[in-house]
Amino acid sequence: MERRYPTIKPSYSLLSVLYLLRMEDVAAVPLSEGPTSRRAVFGYSSLPKLMNLSPEDFDGFLEGPCERGAEKLDSFGLDDDVEKLLEAFKKRKLGFSLVNGKVRGEPRTILVSLVDIMGLYKTKQIASDMLVGEVSSPIFSMAGKSSIREALSAMFRLTHRTVFISGQRKYISDRSIIDRVFGPTSLDRIHEGSKTDVLDAKIGALDKMTPIEVGGRTSLQAAVLRLGDWGPCLAIKNKDEVVTAWDLVMKPWESGRLTISARP
Repeated sequence: MERRYPTIKPSYSLLSVLYLLRMEDVAAVPLSEGPTSRRAVFGYSSLPKLMNLSPEDFDGFLEGPCERGAEKLDSFGLDDDVEKLLEAFKKRKLGFSLVNGKVRGEPRTILVSLVDIMGLYKTKQIASDMLVGEVSSPIFSMAGKSSIREALSAMFRLTHRTVFISGQRKYISDRSIIDRVFGPTSLDRIHEGSKTDVLDAKIGALDKMTPIEVGGRTSLQAAVLRLGDWGPCLAIKNKDEVVTAWDLVMKPWESGRLTISARP
């Protein structure tokens, strides 16, 4: 997997790393800690810590070293099997891990996520005979007047990346929340020492996405092509159900119906 991810020193400000998460299409930013990396900053490593602070402490937390908002990730070698990686995802209920090793003689840290594994459907290095209707999950929704804080608490508890707005076929994601909480307007208020809690904003006011809809008998391979870079989920036509990257990879794996081949 040749996809490159930025790495950053543990002493850099957390805000600079969260800016990378906002602007780049990455799930997490690994910390550069010598020849190997064991920690990374991601939405669910930093947001829970922010929730435990009072609004006047937000600025100090964001301007402080990013290692305060980091967590240790599972780490593997370049020669480890994909099966070992999937078992780590399953055990931790987290869809990415670090891979450390030498590439053409140079030490490299690679972040491998479910999106990368999902892409192996396209090269036929993984396959499944399951259909999306067999792996779909019920839509989780909350009222638009719910606060970001309330939504995050539910997302952490349920390990969801998305929340649909009640009465709408639209959803917000962890990325929508990061964009709002660490957007220019919110950061200005934080820097000014505002006592207004940015986490009190209503989720109905956040940027929302409308999922692409697919039939329940769509193959997982076809669903991957539809999902692409559009967003974190697809919706099942005429049903209150969605399909995520976790559903497309981990549910076939856990069911023993994911085939992994050595080469295309």
